[in-house]
Amino acid sequence: MITPYQKADVSFKFKEEIGLEGRNSKVYLAHDEHLDHEIVIKQVEQKSIEPDEFFQEARLLYASAHSNIVQICYAAKDDNNIYIAMPFYSNGSLSSLMAKKHLTSREIIRYAVQFLSGLNHIHSKGLMHFDIKPNNIMLSDRDEALLSDFGLSAIIDADGFSAISKFYTTHVPPEIFSQNRFNFTYDIYQSGMTLYRMAVGDEFFKNAADTFFSDTDKDRLHASFARGDFPPKTYPVHIHPTLVKIINKCLHPNPNDRYQSVLSIINDLAKISDGCLDWRLVNEDDNGKILWIKPVDGANLHLTLDPESNTTDCRKVYSDGKSRKLSSHCVDVTSNKVMYRLMKS
Repeated sequence: MITPYQKADVSFKFKEEIGLEGRNSKVYLAHDEHLDHEIVIKQVEQKSIEPDEFFQEARLLYASAHSNIVQICYAAKDDNNIYIAMPFYSNGSLSSLMAKKHLTSREIIRYAVQFLSGLNHIHSKGLMHFDIKPNNIMLSDRDEALLSDFGLSAIIDADGFSAISKFYTTHVPPEIFSQNRFNFTYDIYQSGMTLYRMAVGDEFFKNAADTFFSDTDKDRLHASFARGDFPPKTYPVHIHPTLVKIINKCLHPNPNDRYQSVLSIINDLAKISDGCLDWRLVNEDDNGKILWIKPVDGANLHLTLDPESNTTDCRKVYSDGKSRKLSSHCVDVTSNKVMYRLMKS
């Protein structure tokens, strides 16, 4: 006798829309009545996908259990939509964090090792993500980076390649315009682009993207993209030089010259243990002066660069608001290397 699957109801109430995933899907903060807890619901219109693909993303998430991958609570459907329920993380995404502040090199390295560990896990299962970007990296309640959104993910074939159904322009590698099958170096490029955005800040990245992709001559744009002209390989002076080399290798326009495995990236990131790691770029004031802050000995070092005169001012600022000028760090700056050595010291 064949026993039919048991069907039961889920009950949740949408509270607010927290992200627009795509043309036929949306993301909501919701309250689950049975769990009496806040969850995140991704709603996908059934008419937008084939019946066999209804629960493909949910199945991939469930099969990819890892401490650095967002887990699934349950999947359900009604007459119109598919619903994928996931935990709600009050810390938001890497993108929301970057909107609040610039990241230090140490923070970039830590978050990178975490989400790349999740990516390495799914690669070991023969799965490509195809959509790695700050919006798709959540921050857990323990402030750990978790890879999410498997909506574009696909299984590789016996030769280690897979095809992609759609893509987002600013995060695709140059070979997107000349190939229709891709290997793991596609995900590695997108990981490098994510690290690049973490290093330079989203405002700089968006301005660079708007300028580059405003070129209406497609042939010229594609040729420039193929040369690796985007993104511009310029970084804030406080970003660790080894980290810069790692990011640039991930972003190499030739897939064969990129890292060939995620584990190799993790290993190189883990070797960075000294140097300028804790300076945070804060802002540029109305006079064009640039401020970095670094915590030290229960206080904060405030290092200000005046690009017009190429001079620095450095002060140790205490919690009570008092400060002491550090004459040893008030110098003439002749190059970025001099500035970095100053920060390192």
